[in-house]
Amino acid sequence: MDERRRSKLLSDLEGMTMSHKQNIMQIAAFQTVDEVIYGINIAKIKEFAMIKDAQVTHGLSENPYQMGIAVLRGESFPVVNLAKWMGQHDSNENDLRNFDIFIVCEFNQNLIAFPVKKILMIASKHSEELERPSTTDSKLTYITRIQPNQEIRRSRRRRSKIKRETKKIDLSSLGRTEKSSEGEKICFVIDVEQMLEDIFPSITQRKIAELDEFEAVMPIKSDKILVVCEDSPVATTILHKTLDKTKLDIHYFRNGMEFHTWAIKSPDIAKRLGCVITDIEMPLMDGFQVVNFVKTELNSAIPVIVNTSMSNIGVVKKLEDMGVDLFIPKTEPVKIYRAVKALMEGKDV
Repeated sequence: MDERRRSKLLSDLEGMTMSHKQNIMQIAAFQTVDEVIYGINIAKIKEFAMIKDAQVTHGLSENPYQMGIAVLRGESFPVVNLAKWMGQHDSNENDLRNFDIFIVCEFNQNLIAFPVKKILMIASKHSEELERPSTTDSKLTYITRIQPNQEIRRSRRRRSKIKRETKKIDLSSLGRTEKSSEGEKICFVIDVEQMLEDIFPSITQRKIAELDEFEAVMPIKSDKILVVCEDSPVATTILHKTLDKTKLDIHYFRNGMEFHTWAIKSPDIAKRLGCVITDIEMPLMDGFQVVNFVKTELNSAIPVIVNTSMSNIGVVKKLEDMGVDLFIPKTEPVKIYRAVKALMEGKDV
């Protein structure tokens, strides 16, 4: 990637801070060891870095998915083998000389990076353009279509008019690049939470152990309703383990649209809302829209906790501007319990 292209991508990455108001997800599309195109929500990306600019030490971990430790501008982070995790088998997958770029991501205040051959574009996708995979493969969150040679030059106004034809996609063809129409290619958006859980399971296990050792977990005295909007199976499992002992009246929704529909159809029940916990990246109606709905259409006094792996400054700033009460990283069950207890009992956090 030349410096001009890299600067353009970074400029796009930093400038796309208002997309949530239009229910648009910005996806960085890239390729690893073959022609399959993957994507990741840019809100989870800290930067694109040239591998040649980093100092990488190998052989420091027995983790089969960890390629080494990289140091870049004084910060160190593990380098993970995304291609191997996705099940791609290539003799070149473990050799960083076959890659050019690190995608450096920040999750729960931790940095990780994975090497890619090529950044194709940053694509703007409306919720209706993001399709849930018709498979049990937990490594993917969405499937969408991109036009690498055209969409990168499209204006945002023109992008917003793009509609796709609904079509089921057979993931048995993951090993090759598919075309759904002239110039269009399939992009598989990865589930980063699942990747972290699979590659570094000790992080979640350690936090769950902390919760088990936290003896203060007990029923919370409140007749109000707690709502949880979360689509990640990993995160939902942790939230269940965290909140089940509270004996609260808890309603779980897999996305913001399910919550929105429930609240509209059950206004009397919705009036009993004591707190809302929401993720950001969800289909149909994301966390930003959940926050907007609660604060502008229900009751601005209802506390909202954002529980997400996204921890970059731009995301936090948007949430603060929208009136979010607390921002708690995922895999922090003790912090979630303490916050819920205080808010549901009407105390200051």
